[in-house]
Amino acid sequence: MRVTTNLIFNQSELSMSKANERYLKVQEKIAEQSDIVRPSDDPNGAGQLLRYGADTKLLEQYEKNMTLATNALEYESVALESLNSTLDEINKRMIQSNNGANSQVDLDTLAGEMENLLASVADLMNSQDSNGKYIFAGTNANSPAFVKDASGAFQYAGNEAQKNAQIGDNVSVATNDSGKKVFQDAWTRNTFSASSSAGTASLSYRVEDQGAYDDFINSQYVNPSLGVVPSPNDFTLTTTAGAPDQFSFQDSSGNVLASGDFVSGEPVTFNGMEFTLTGAVGSTVNFSLDQPTRDNVINQVQSAIDALRDPNLTPQQKNEARLNAFTSIENTQSNIATASSSVGSRINTIDNRTEYSTSKKTFNQIAQENIGGLNVYKATTELELSKTALEASQLLFQRISSLSLFNSL
Repeated sequence: MRVTTNLIFNQSELSMSKANERYLKVQEKIAEQSDIVRPSDDPNGAGQLLRYGADTKLLEQYEKNMTLATNALEYESVALESLNSTLDEINKRMIQSNNGANSQVDLDTLAGEMENLLASVADLMNSQDSNGKYIFAGTNANSPAFVKDASGAFQYAGNEAQKNAQIGDNVSVATNDSGKKVFQDAWTRNTFSASSSAGTASLSYRVEDQGAYDDFINSQYVNPSLGVVPSPNDFTLTTTAGAPDQFSFQDSSGNVLASGDFVSGEPVTFNGMEFTLTGAVGSTVNFSLDQPTRDNVINQVQSAIDALRDPNLTPQQKNEARLNAFTSIENTQSNIATASSSVGSRINTIDNRTEYSTSKKTFNQIAQENIGGLNVYKATTELELSKTALEASQLLFQRISSLSLFNSL
């Protein structure tokens, strides 16, 4: 084999190039603080690093989702708390209005205060988050949750869907609650209707014991939550002359459900309902249970406010409107309590997932460090060796590049 000047030069250059490449690789590892800069450095280790890195990126996205979800739920929590407090204030004034010493001026003043508070309730039910989205409008969050219809009553204008945030591979949480469920679907006060069909006695009637009447409603309706009622649903009260006079309650089939002595002008009761007949015996009263209904608290309280302002209504009529408002406030606050509890539970779930995510990210970081972390001692030693090799190659290249076969002639 002939050893030419070009061969000597090329071999020397190749040796120096390899030494330089080795030196740069060590520097790159030190700069990246990792023993695995390229997949070729450790194919198996590189694959594990990619998996841990992808998992960490996913956890970071879940953390962003959890932050947004927490913000949304905290906005709702504050709105619900404020609503509950405002309804308490309305309830206090409604109780104050139930005082026989109040003049019409006093009632008008209390009605004005309650109307101002009711405006705050309407505003809170149309609460918006930091992005201007309506919290209680379901997924139709660009429009107000509650709007006035042609009659001036508030109606729910959103939908019943919930927005969800993915906070884990198989975990998601609802970030809002529908205003229909919390406010619009609050049960109103159960009532009944009655009218005289025979006799000359005057009739007055009312729900005397709301709890007893509600229990009776529940026993008569197949499914009160759906408003399903069996047929027939009519009852009668009759009074007959005797010694003493008698009354009896019958169902639509004529079965006697209750009976007793009757005195004109004195009330008789049946399952929380009170009837007062004043006049001669021999009257027949037909009565039926009104179907349970739902409505939002704004409409119910506004009706009570209007009743308090009307000087032509009797104290009993005003009290009926007041009782309707009390029931609506109570049922709405019960819905608010349920929603608040659910919101708190979801925030706790997010907090737990946040702790889990933080722990898992730390684990991933430790695992990545164990797999591809830089061995400082090894890297420093290798850097010194590669630097020495490079310097030797450079020195040898300089010497060889200055040689020529002609120098030996």
